[in-house]
Amino acid sequence: MYQDVDEALAQWVEAYQANININREMICHKVAQFLERLHPDAPKFKFSSGWLAKFKQQHQIRSHRRFGESGAANTKIIEESLPRIRTILDQYALADIYNMDEIGLFYRMQADNSLATKQHKGRKQNKERITITVCCNADGSDKLPLWIIGKSFRPCCFKNINIDNLDCKYHANKNA
Repeated sequence: MYQDVDEALAQWVEAYQANININREMICHKVAQFLERLHPDAPKFKFSSGWLAKFKQQHQIRSHRRFGESGAANTKIIEESLPRIRTILDQYALADIYNMDEIGLFYRMQADNSLATKQHKGRKQNKERITITVCCNADGSDKLPLWIIGKSFRPCCFKNINIDNLDCKYHANKNA
């Protein structure tokens, strides 16, 4: 490998590791760019897992988890409540017991793992999201359509689409 390309990539990792979460694909893409810029006549190179492992070892790059917001459920209360909940549910058929849950999809949030030479502090994440609700009964015989709740009343992605023809329900809420 070319030493100047290797050094340019190492400097790029050092410069951007605090701001973005760097992964394997980003490193391989960036080294291909550096190779093309610094040595345009060089043959195409396949950046394998072995090459990446050597590069990471040479520059003390490891996978680090970025710690941010976290929370945990109170398992003691859950364990104490389960027998009472089971007693209530035993009165109903499985087809009559429904479970609904919501999923917050933070579609602009970065991963919390990053390849870097050192541990970095977590940073405020972009929390723009849509909420997705799923619901079905306990025996799986009735699965309700997904509900998607976004902020826009008429999102650009639905510009030429009849929302009523989708296999889901879309609703808007400014606090989605």
